[in-house]
Amino acid sequence: MSVYSNKTVLVTGATGLIGGRIVDVFMKKGDVRVVALSRCDKKLRKGFLEYLENPNFEIIAQNISEPLTIEKPIHYIFHAAGPMEGKIIKNYPMDVINPNLVGTIKCLEFLKNQEKKSGIKGRMILFSSVTVYGNNTDQDITVGECDTRVTETLDAISAPYSQSKRMSEVITLAYIRQYGIDAVISRFSTVYGSTRFIPDTAFFEFIKKGIAGEDIIMNMSGLPRRDNIYVDDAVEGVLLVGSDGAVGEAYNISSNGDLDNYASVDEIAKVVADVANNKYEGNSVKVLFKTENTEEKKPGLKLSNEKLKKLGWNTTISLSAGIKKTMEDVAYR
Repeated sequence: MSVYSNKTVLVTGATGLIGGRIVDVFMKKGDVRVVALSRCDKKLRKGFLEYLENPNFEIIAQNISEPLTIEKPIHYIFHAAGPMEGKIIKNYPMDVINPNLVGTIKCLEFLKNQEKKSGIKGRMILFSSVTVYGNNTDQDITVGECDTRVTETLDAISAPYSQSKRMSEVITLAYIRQYGIDAVISRFSTVYGSTRFIPDTAFFEFIKKGIAGEDIIMNMSGLPRRDNIYVDDAVEGVLLVGSDGAVGEAYNISSNGDLDNYASVDEIAKVVADVANNKYEGNSVKVLFKTENTEEKKPGLKLSNEKLKKLGWNTTISLSAGIKKTMEDVAYR
């Protein structure tokens, strides 16, 4: 973390789950200047009220698809902007593609022009995703950073997200090769945890049901297991990639299933119910299925985290512990 001391860090998508937690880490550190960028001025002011009077903190309300006009030198850009909710991907695909593609170009152009004008060579940490990988086998597999040959079909509902994430990596590598930009790629598995502004996702619906002591209704079982990681572990990983990752390299930020973090959506719902029943006296939350419950699972995907571990990182938070922390934070709000 000392590499960030007395530096200025731009966090795009600052009101999101990972971006917001990065802002918190740097502001608590006390010797990092933070520029928090998001589209909504109201959300920025509400979410970061405690920092607004701090001279080391600044907010910028703009769409990341527009040119960055920041006058001060930026030493690190954590490019976390872009929606990932299923409803937005399905109904507003261009709202997903633009920040992933155009937004990435705007960040890279800013660093290119900054170096040309002032000689200050900043670094971008691109936020990519588990969705750049695919699994077309009939069994669970573990993938490393080089296993990007398989992906989903272009007509898939989620393709605007997965394919624009892949292309954002291609763009970043192109800027490195052609313009000498300093950038590194972080591929996140499924990150969970509390956030300032709770999105409309199944996970948070489970959490709310658990807190309220209500049964969780699932449409189906048999869903594929996925590689889950608690937000604090994920942030520690991406900050390490930002400081120690090699230029142009990709790093999986994932649990690889350690500490029971390899679980399907229906299995996560069961963990939420168990945590809620143990935490709140009188709770008897059950997970109910609209269709027949099956223990069989579709083929899932783990992300190897050996490359990240070589930088000195490790998974520290189990699935049940992370869900308990999330439940406590959401209940407190």
